Amino acid sequence: MISDTHLHLKQLLAVSPEQADFMKENDFEGICSCRTLQEVEFVGDFIMKNPWALSKLKISFGIHPQAPDEKGLKILEKLILENRIAAVGEIGLDRFSVEFASTFDLQKKLFAAQLETAGDAGLPVILHIRKAISEVFGEIRRLKKIKKVIFHSYSGTAEEAASILNHGINAYFSFGNAVLNGHKKAFETIKILPEDRILTETDAPYQPKKGETFSKPTDILQIRTKIEKIRSVDVSRETF
Repeated sequence: MISDTHLHLKQLLAVSPEQADFMKENDFEGICSCRTLQEVEFVGDFIMKNPWALSKLKISFGIHPQAPDEKGLKILEKLILENRIAAVGEIGLDRFSVEFASTFDLQKKLFAAQLETAGDAGLPVILHIRKAISEVFGEIRRLKKIKKVIFHSYSGTAEEAASILNHGINAYFSFGNAVLNGHKKAFETIKILPEDRILTETDAPYQPKKGETFSKPTDILQIRTKIEKIRSVDVSRETF
């Protein structure tokens, strides 16, 4: 199984339409992250027009912390009621830049609301967390109620990952091209995690390998091999 826990289908196909052939022709599973209703509709239309994709692609939707907008809560509730999404995300907290940090209070409010919604709906969440891991620990109560908590492109420390699990959160940690680009914290975390807590992703077309302009699902093959070299791990399992 080639499992891409986090990709952006609309943006990926805009730069590399042949990736659809790779998904079709291989034992592939992907979670298509959407930030807008238009993106959800794009992925839904793609699946309807390509029956092979019905068993291979799932849709997630959430209010991204880099663009916090309370209007997204109504969209999320509607998509859940219509059974159109398999996960809530990517959601989370981001104060990587001064610009993002300026909306941090609103980010926290929307993060908490979306966790509550996901918990009530029995859906997994996909988290985007940058320079805000301490606030994640402030949401332990809500996170423990979530079916599955996937830390997209995990960038925290090994100790923080272990602590998250020790707090009783059903957490999974997803890694992408950071492992090919030599991210030392990712190496350290991969070494200490239980093997069934490690997932793979590309964030395609974002987060490319060094020397390339975009990432793509085919990168999963190299990512998986690298993880297996860091630690003997089977990372080919399904995520949902």
